[in-house]
Amino acid sequence: MNNNAVIQIENISKIYQMGKVKVPALAGIDLSIEKNTYTAIMGPSGSGKSTLLHILGCLDTPTEGVYYLDHEKVSDLSYNKLAEIRNNKIGFVFQVFNLLPNMNVLENVELPLMYAGVHKKERKQRASEVLKSVGLDHRLKHKPQELSGGERQRTAIARALANNPSIILADEPTGNLDSTSGGSIMKIFSDLHEQGHTIIVVTHDNNIAKMTQRVIKLSDGKVVNS
Repeated sequence: MNNNAVIQIENISKIYQMGKVKVPALAGIDLSIEKNTYTAIMGPSGSGKSTLLHILGCLDTPTEGVYYLDHEKVSDLSYNKLAEIRNNKIGFVFQVFNLLPNMNVLENVELPLMYAGVHKKERKQRASEVLKSVGLDHRLKHKPQELSGGERQRTAIARALANNPSIILADEPTGNLDSTSGGSIMKIFSDLHEQGHTIIVVTHDNNIAKMTQRVIKLSDGKVVNS
């Protein structure tokens, strides 16, 4: 085992059951990612990128294989334990933002803090601070539908940072943004990496991949270049 690895997976496979048909998504992947690194995962549609990201983020479990997160074996933990690890260690940023439309910006960012049992006064303060760090302190009371695409994604990043996770996982974070907004989002990720976060981003964009330290390429559920 790599003692410097924050993430280490061994022989990870994922097979989905579609009725009577078994559909392999990942096929025996071995991979380690060290702390405070910036990694891109690339590959054609259907190569297993999002499946791998979901397993790394403890949103899904492998069919076979072992996953160590911070040297803790997490591949066979219960759903509740995985949820606890997600909330404490991992921040997620998705292409579609996943903001709740009936909540304002501040309330959306407070959500993970609420799930973590943080007192109301403290979570408002922490949510306000992290929104200020992404340049949205003037938008606290706005609803998601009142924001631009770039502002929605910055809100999603702030929500991902609310519990100060060591790992940020992003799935096509600029996929719904124009080039200017996308560039500003990637600048935030670069800054977060410089601050010590481990960043893993799934992307189709070679320009984004060039901003990272390492590119892992998948094809047919296997690593073909890392």
